[in-house]
Amino acid sequence: MFRRIMVPIDLHMPPAVRKATEVAAQLAKWQGAKVTIISVTGAQPGDRHLTAEAIEQEMKACAREIAGQSGVQVDTRNIHSVDVAVEVDKDLARAAEELRADLIVVGTHAPRITDYILSSHAGYLAKHASMSVLVVR
Repeated sequence: MFRRIMVPIDLHMPPAVRKATEVAAQLAKWQGAKVTIISVTGAQPGDRHLTAEAIEQEMKACAREIAGQSGVQVDTRNIHSVDVAVEVDKDLARAAEELRADLIVVGTHAPRITDYILSSHAGYLAKHASMSVLVVR
């Protein structure tokens, strides 16, 4: 049913993201699907330690973990953004289209008051993506 699964990750790896990667690994194993993890990064205050090399190392470590859990091929892709906060949702939706993903597995947090005003990243993908979206909490 699913041949290509996209998993957006936050390199700071909050618990919801970690759980989403575990779910994606199990789904990929069950379906024999290829997984691509995506990160959107940019020059944000406080993220000076995220050099291109550090980003690549963190993404490859995540890919190895998913591959170890699932036994399937895992690719990585980093999208550089000038303004991550503004562009992340559209960048992720566009990446899913470009990858021809069948499924997006995305982690989220319990709703907060701001989520009733502004959609979460997972909420945006669930509303706007043309493919199936599995939101993991």
